[in-house]
Amino acid sequence: MTERTSGRERGLRPAHRLAAAALTLGALAPLAACGSSGPQEAPPAAGDVPAYEVARQDVLAAVQQVVGADGWAQDDDASATAQDDGRCVVFLPDASTTRAGGEGYDLLADVPDALAPVLDEHGFGKPSGVEEAEHGGTASVTAVDAAGWEVRVTADGDVVRLDMSGPVDLDPCAASALPELA
Repeated sequence: MTERTSGRERGLRPAHRLAAAALTLGALAPLAACGSSGPQEAPPAAGDVPAYEVARQDVLAAVQQVVGADGWAQDDDASATAQDDGRCVVFLPDASTTRAGGEGYDLLADVPDALAPVLDEHGFGKPSGVEEAEHGGTASVTAVDAAGWEVRVTADGDVVRLDMSGPVDLDPCAASALPELA
């Protein structure tokens, strides 16, 4: 049986049809990738941010069991920033400490095992292994929840840093619109 072709396809040579198909697939591939890598749930409501702060504090306690509890400094406030794609992303207060001689970098290898039960308790996926930066100097362990919130523990030279951020349904997208954190 012979396939019918449209008038538009009849005018294309085989090489042009192949190029048109490749262009179509090339244009659709990024869209497919975006759908699978983004958050699986809608952004949480602003009222859920205090629960993420509790999770951050629990993660910090787990990191401190590995790295040590002395010398940690924390930012005072959370912030909210409107992204170019229209999302509102909340950045919870960062915490950091200094460990002389690159000790924090060496201890980072123990962080995924320490974080796993805490992350599971708060609905996050398994932590990554230690991921080295492409050009060296830093390494990090990350985990993400279904709503797109990310926890990251980074060692950069002597500094170990914990940061946590994620999308929130917040209007206006401003720190002043956030609820009080614990």
